[in-house]
Amino acid sequence: MKKICPMTVLLFLCVLLAGCGGQKDNGESAWRGVQAGMEDLSAITERTEYYDIVVESEAIFQWEQRKEESPLAMSKAAFICMQFYRGEPVQLWREPNLGSYGELLSWDICFYRPDGSREAILQGTGSPYNGCGYLDQEGNFYWWENSTVRTYSDGKTEKTGTSLKKYAPSGELLFDRQYDYGYDIEDLCEKADGRIYLIVGNREQGYRRLAELEPATGLVTEQASVQMVTGDMDSQRLGVWGEKLVSFKLQTLLGSEVVVIDGDDGSEACLLSFTGTSYLMPVHYEMHDFRVLDDESVEILWAFSDGSKSLQERLRMTKVEKTPIVLRGVNIEGWLAGQINGFNRQSEKYHVIVEDCGRGNDREDFARLTSIQIASGKGPDILYGSLMEDYITGMIEKGALEDLRPYMERSGISEEDYFPYTFSIWRDEDRICGVSPASPSLEGYCMDSSVLGGTQEPDIEALVNALLSRREDAVFLKGYDSMKLLGLLLEGSDTVWGMVDWESGSCDFSGELFTKILDVAKRYGDSAGKGKLSCLAEEWDVGKVYSFEDRAEREKNDKVICGVLFDDGCHPAVMSCSALAVNANSPNKEGAWEFIAFLLGDEAQSAVSGVPAARRTFDAWVRGQKEEFEDGKEIKMLLGESLADGSTVITGMIVYTEADITEEIIEEYIRMLEDARSCPPRTVPVLALIKEEASDYFNGSKSAAEAAGLVTNRVQTYLDERQ
Repeated sequence: MKKICPMTVLLFLCVLLAGCGGQKDNGESAWRGVQAGMEDLSAITERTEYYDIVVESEAIFQWEQRKEESPLAMSKAAFICMQFYRGEPVQLWREPNLGSYGELLSWDICFYRPDGSREAILQGTGSPYNGCGYLDQEGNFYWWENSTVRTYSDGKTEKTGTSLKKYAPSGELLFDRQYDYGYDIEDLCEKADGRIYLIVGNREQGYRRLAELEPATGLVTEQASVQMVTGDMDSQRLGVWGEKLVSFKLQTLLGSEVVVIDGDDGSEACLLSFTGTSYLMPVHYEMHDFRVLDDESVEILWAFSDGSKSLQERLRMTKVEKTPIVLRGVNIEGWLAGQINGFNRQSEKYHVIVEDCGRGNDREDFARLTSIQIASGKGPDILYGSLMEDYITGMIEKGALEDLRPYMERSGISEEDYFPYTFSIWRDEDRICGVSPASPSLEGYCMDSSVLGGTQEPDIEALVNALLSRREDAVFLKGYDSMKLLGLLLEGSDTVWGMVDWESGSCDFSGELFTKILDVAKRYGDSAGKGKLSCLAEEWDVGKVYSFEDRAEREKNDKVICGVLFDDGCHPAVMSCSALAVNANSPNKEGAWEFIAFLLGDEAQSAVSGVPAARRTFDAWVRGQKEEFEDGKEIKMLLGESLADGSTVITGMIVYTEADITEEIIEEYIRMLEDARSCPPRTVPVLALIKEEASDYFNGSKSAAEAAGLVTNRVQTYLDERQ
């Protein structure tokens, strides 16, 4: 059992870790998820048995439903944390002792059981600051307060180090250890044998380590051999599994997993990884404690930050008995992950299996294995997102993707009920090969008319000529280095600005226009060595109707839309990262379509965090934004600038009112959505070749002419291979 500082689960936590597989004692295959660093990804793609996490959830400590008998009824009472104590979940609270005039005299520390019974831990403690607490199995109480910087009214600051106190059940103080400023305790856990382990972090030296705490003295011994998570946004928690020490890793880049730790040699073994599962961590809850049971299921305690609501979950990896619908892609998270979870709960026949290669694995190899499977008549039932972007054009041309139009007709789903981009990303004339039911990832940008020398939307030649005529140093878009800027300038053209002839199978990049585009990308790319330069363009904010800059606002601010540039003008570009397609080889096409139709339905569309694809849901989405301005309310948004040290300085504020969501603005916003289009998929391999050869021009090792010659040769070889 253990206790921790409350930790908000990161919702961008999406994927997990390693291909942990093995054999249970009864010989049954045990799928443990996907882990970073897998050498053989066929362990994912070649499975014939499928497993997923089954969740049993119970609401506990629902204080909002019985406020009068809860600690919430007390003024100034504060929730500390929740933990497993002697086999059951308990909540620890700090409750005030007030004087006759309402002044704070001292605090009582106590814990509550799920039945509402209360038991005191400490009475009359004087510590006024927030801290973390933990009860060991003998009833001893550990209380720690991490390093702080206090600022006084006169502006002076004071740094205080971390303190750790241990109290006996009688209330006697057994030790009071002080640690240097910046040396913080992130977690504390007691094994069944009474040994106490910590996760300690050192802000000054920038590390996390496992440590053992001497229960009698508070002496800390670090164990540097144990691998800890390292990212600033990563977290790691300790728990127990019988006599073993286990850890719950939450990693923004590699995902989350539960591992068994050998405290002697520092080795780890994967017990449960969440990539390749449909499990979703509860929204708005913080993880407080976890433990592993004898059957390898994982129990987790969750709570609201104020302790008013709590959950106890039990997770078990279980073989899927329903018909599996395998969905393969990368970064399967957010809204889609939530809808997979919802579909699996409600469908009696089908269960969507997530096959995500996970961060830290070879995405190109994952796509290659998938293409081989599809070419041999196998592969997943559904393809998702950008995984197959290098192969998608050939797959459409060869009929490897199912035409979804007949399924739509049978289901009564009409294109007219959705915005055009929903069915346009992967399309072959009348054949609908892909659907994008999620909120679109739109790309567009504008710039001051003075940069362009007029208010007319430019074509590619006008844009590059205007930029090359400038003498001042600048960057085009913040965060767009030369390679990314090159892609932005080329991605909208189906013929890459006339340099590729698809019908004849020929290309020529030796012309002046390509040289100019390379020059613009090199000159105006945003790189670390350029320092703080002004940006010529800014991304077009289309996330909300009220923040949308309509034509009247752009004209008022002398702004001109200048991208994304397509062969027929400027349009918002829709990225293909959320598109889904059905494999024509799938033996479960009806089930795959049933899931996609579920994503297009009212319930799923209403759950979209951004712009919904369905027009009927869009109307409700707009009404929700209007309601935010009822009774003259305003929405204020701070503007900030990121500094080199990672901090942000506030530079201003925008105030939105009901005048920013008029019917005229809504109509123009709808026209913008209807005008949005996807970049041509068949140019994706060509752009990849261009970028590979352009890198030597950007780093100065080749001239523009040399780079253009190499691009022509590489792209011509590709075109020849397509014949």
